Amino acid sequence: MKHPNRSPLTLAVAVAVLAACGESTTPSLFNDDTITDDIANSSGDAIASSIAAMMVNEGDAALPGSASNLASLNSNSLTYDRTRVCYDANDAVVQGCSPISSVRKIATHVEIDGTRSGSHATRRGTTATWTGIVHRAWDDTVTRNFNSAQPPVESSRTHGGVMAGSDTTIFSEGDFTRHVAETSRDTIKAVTWNLPRSSNPFPVSGAIVRLDSVDITVTKGSRTETRELVRKLQVDFPADAQGNVVLKINDKTCNLNLVTHVVSNCQ
Repeated sequence: MKHPNRSPLTLAVAVAVLAACGESTTPSLFNDDTITDDIANSSGDAIASSIAAMMVNEGDAALPGSASNLASLNSNSLTYDRTRVCYDANDAVVQGCSPISSVRKIATHVEIDGTRSGSHATRRGTTATWTGIVHRAWDDTVTRNFNSAQPPVESSRTHGGVMAGSDTTIFSEGDFTRHVAETSRDTIKAVTWNLPRSSNPFPVSGAIVRLDSVDITVTKGSRTETRELVRKLQVDFPADAQGNVVLKINDKTCNLNLVTHVVSNCQ
């Protein structure tokens, strides 16, 4: 049986179709659930670190009863460089933040640098380990809230402000490596603790909202793929008695523990 003559154009189209079919059978290195879990763990750790640092900001300014009973169970090694300005009830500067009894608001600028590490269970039943470098700048303002007693008694403290971050984290899982570069903006919205702190270790109201622009490079063997994406994350308070809060990441939710920084049960 003779085949009709095929033109060069027909053959070229056939080759292109076959090549495209071959390419389509190669699975992408990107898995949305895996990337979501990576970002949730990175951001959850950053948010938990911010909660602990808010209390340290208070203590560094010599506010009474600022000591935290939160155990530090993570492997972060961060340094904090703080400068502050204190104000009285009339928004006049209190020089040297003294006497502290006259201080009603403290604006603290914090430069944060260092390293961090951790691990988390993936939805495939494997373990991803991660290490990273942290660079963040934060403006944190705490307001002391007093009741109407005579003399007035401080009943709670409210934090607000903005943090800009530029963190780089490498996740390793089996023969996968994921290089994650995050440019983040955290908005701290009226995060409030009741006093005394000894019996109120976690915020009772407020929220932290993070907008995270992420560049991700995934490598497996000789293959590499890169992607850019944006994720919105949010934590709303109160936390429960063990420090657990819901971490929202786009349309998914996870559990974040403020003591251990562990993120789990993303779905």
